[in-house]
Amino acid sequence: MASCRGARWTPSSSTTRRGARTATEHLLAAGYRRIACITGPEGVSTADHRLAGYTAALPAEPLVIRTDFREQGGYDAMAALLSAAERPDAVFVANNLMTVGALRCLADRGVDVPGEMGLVGFDEIPWADLVRPSLTTVAQPTYELGRMAARLLVDRIATPAAKPATVVLPAELRPRQSSTRP
Repeated sequence: MASCRGARWTPSSSTTRRGARTATEHLLAAGYRRIACITGPEGVSTADHRLAGYTAALPAEPLVIRTDFREQGGYDAMAALLSAAERPDAVFVANNLMTVGALRCLADRGVDVPGEMGLVGFDEIPWADLVRPSLTTVAQPTYELGRMAARLLVDRIATPAAKPATVVLPAELRPRQSSTRP
């Protein structure tokens, strides 16, 4: 969503929820049943919205680890999940840096992705199709978001008294090998 009230631009809560829900549903459709979520701190809207999308799709009890939005946070969260008595068979990770950390942890521990652990990250990573297995992601239309934000800003400058406009752009699931069982 691009919203023009001065220079404030925010992602749409419905877009991030829908993207997280789609990612979780994708893992369920691939046959994963114990799906965990690594998300950011409580009270951070992006983390909370993506968690809401994950829980909306999940028929079972949610398995959630909150951490910071950094690579090391993703690594540590994945390590905790792997150490659990009943570890998950898939994980939805709520941003790209945490996804990198989670993927690094899985590689360090010799966990087969997607055979032992399915993985979907939120936010497209430019090299997602270059790693092996290639990484399933939820991509937001960042170029289009920037273009629309610029258009809304130009419109606001031209007509300052106009009502604020809202544009919601959909997130897109990009299925790759990390979430497809062999």
